[in-house]
Amino acid sequence: MIRVTGVSYTYINNGARVSALEDINLTIPAGQACVLIGPSGCGKTTLLYLLAGLLKPTRGEIRINGARVTRPRRQTAIILQDYGLLPWKTVWKNAALGLALRGCSRQRQQEILEPLLAALGLSGLEKRYPAQLSGGQKQRVAIARALSLEPDTLLMDEPFSALDALTREGLQQTLVDIRRQRCLTTVLVTHNIEEAVFLGQQIVVLTAAPGRLKAVLENPEAGTPDYRFSETFHRNCSRVRQLLQK
Repeated sequence: MIRVTGVSYTYINNGARVSALEDINLTIPAGQACVLIGPSGCGKTTLLYLLAGLLKPTRGEIRINGARVTRPRRQTAIILQDYGLLPWKTVWKNAALGLALRGCSRQRQQEILEPLLAALGLSGLEKRYPAQLSGGQKQRVAIARALSLEPDTLLMDEPFSALDALTREGLQQTLVDIRRQRCLTTVLVTHNIEEAVFLGQQIVVLTAAPGRLKAVLENPEAGTPDYRFSETFHRNCSRVRQLLQK
């Protein structure tokens, strides 16, 4: 589904060229969950923006579903760390924003959003504003807005970092369920080792800046029931921690 070949990215800062990523090679099968983890400033978010088509590689190429990514694609949804909700719009209007921008009728918006909001536990909150929501509810609205566009690829930049532990774990499970139901190819950036191991069927560990691939770990049990309590989970957490400390 996603193929990253020889990708490097360099940007200009105060007239100097700064290398953010170097020679990234990565393949993510359709429907799989991939997690990017590494030290702060290693280029995780930059790689996510490259996958989204918001940035262009300095070298190399990215292909999604066989087509080269040169600009944002309609089938890719992205959820940012700060939820990206407009404070002057209600839950409904925030969730419907992408559909409205695409010219969907009110009836079509209702057909798509009503079951989606219900599935995410947001029924009855449609007229509330972001300031009236908890952090978990805000993130669910952001997820609803992304899923309403029926993407095949979902990119997430530390989506649960501001949430308490139990809310975070609940939304992690929600994400697992959504990915399986919709066969979504998912790429998530996180600093949290336990989150990376629970969510990532493929765990990509990056070096310190400029970001290079340090390891790609296969983690087929990710998201399975009671995985957090298994020896395999704790062993993989230790492995990722060791890689990050080297």
